[in-house]
Amino acid sequence: MLDGAQPFDSGEFRKALSLFPTGVAIITTAADGGAPVGLPCNSFSSVSLAPPLVSWGLRKESRSA
Repeated sequence: MLDGAQPFDSGEFRKALSLFPTGVAIITTAADGGAPVGLPCNSFSSVSLAPPLVSWGLRKESRSA
């Protein structure tokens, strides 16, 4: 587990995903050096609670591909 990270709670994951309607989302993470990076995606949906998975799509023409 990463420093400061909380244990995974599938109930909270399900609750968070149930609040997201659909459409454009911003996917974010941290680069190797810790700098924040992100990209817009044109679809986002839940796939599974066990294991916790989401699906997202990126436009073919995106410079982030």
